[in-house]
Amino acid sequence: MASKGRSLIDRPLIILSAPRAGSTLLFEALAKHPNLWSIGGESHALIEHIPELSTLKRGYVSNRLEKIDAKSEVISVLHNKFLHQSINHNGDKYTLENGVIRLLEKTPKNALRVNFLNEVFPDAKFVYLARDPLENISSILDAWRSRRFVTYPDLPMWPKNQWSLLLSDNWKDHIGSSLVEIATHQWSNANKSIIDSLEKIDLNRVTTVCYQDLVNTPNSTLNKIYEFADLELMSDNTSMTSTLPLSRYTLTTPQADKWLKNITDLSKVKSQIENGLKPVNKWLSENGLEPFLSDISTRFSAEKLSSIDSGSVESRQSRNEICACGSGKKFKYCHGRLS
Repeated sequence: MASKGRSLIDRPLIILSAPRAGSTLLFEALAKHPNLWSIGGESHALIEHIPELSTLKRGYVSNRLEKIDAKSEVISVLHNKFLHQSINHNGDKYTLENGVIRLLEKTPKNALRVNFLNEVFPDAKFVYLARDPLENISSILDAWRSRRFVTYPDLPMWPKNQWSLLLSDNWKDHIGSSLVEIATHQWSNANKSIIDSLEKIDLNRVTTVCYQDLVNTPNSTLNKIYEFADLELMSDNTSMTSTLPLSRYTLTTPQADKWLKNITDLSKVKSQIENGLKPVNKWLSENGLEPFLSDISTRFSAEKLSSIDSGSVESRQSRNEICACGSGKKFKYCHGRLS
C-alpha cells in the first residue's frame, strides 16, 4: 500500500493562511464539493504524530517543516494516513474502491510548511487566503484569551506553559512580550512564510483570495477556486448560497468593525502591523487583488476610539463589569477609559 498511496492522491487542494484568517470557513465550504475528500478537519495529529515531524521531538523550535524533512518514507506514510482518514462530502470513508481522489487540506500550521508540502505533493494546488490585518490579529487575540485554541499546554520556558495557535518562528524572542505583540508576530510570520514559499512555485498552481470576498461574494469566490482547481462549478448546488454558515471555530457572531474592541491593544503595534503588511500587499497587487490599507494609523481615529464606548462594537456595559474585549479587566479600567 505504501507505494500505491502516492498515486492515489491527485492534485490536492491545500489552503494556506495565518491563524484565524477564515480558513475553516473556506475549508467547510469547499468540503461540500462532491469531488473533494478531506480528513474532516485539521491535520495536527496526522502530521505531528509522525516522530520525524513531531514539534515536541524537534525541540519545540517552531511548526516549520522544510523540503529536507520530506524523506521518502515520511511521504509514503503521509499519503497513506491522508487516504485512510479521508471522507467525502457525505461523510463516507475512503476505500481502495474509490481509487484516485482529490484531497482538500487545511491547517494554519501549514503556513510554515509550504516547502515541505510541495515536496510531499508536487502536483498540489495552493489557495492562499489573506485577511485584513486588524481583523485577523484581533481574532488571534480573542482566540488566545478564550483558551479554546491551546496547541501546546506544556511549552517549556513559556509563562504558564500554555501556547495557543501556530508555534511561530523565533517564538522564544517574544518571551515577556505583550499578547498583542505575540499575535502580531504570529500573523506576520505566517503570511511572510507563505509568500516566500509561493514565490518559488509555478503560479499556475497558486491562487489567492481575500476573506472579505469570501464573506461578501461566496459564490463567485468559491467558483474562482473550483475553476482554478479544475473542479466542476457548483452554481446550482444548494450549498451555494448568498451567505456562508458560521464555521465550527467561530467565537462570536461576525459583525462590521468587530476588531474595534481590541483597538487599544492594536494601536500599540501599528508599526509592526504596517511592516508585516508590506509583503502581503505586494503579493496582492502582483496577483491582481486590491491591497489592504497600508497606513494603519489612519484607522485609529479619535472617532473610532470613542465609538467603543458608544455601543457600536459591544453593548454598553456597567463600569464595574469585566470588559467585553476579553482583557479580564473591569470596563472602567479598560475600554471604559476612552469614554
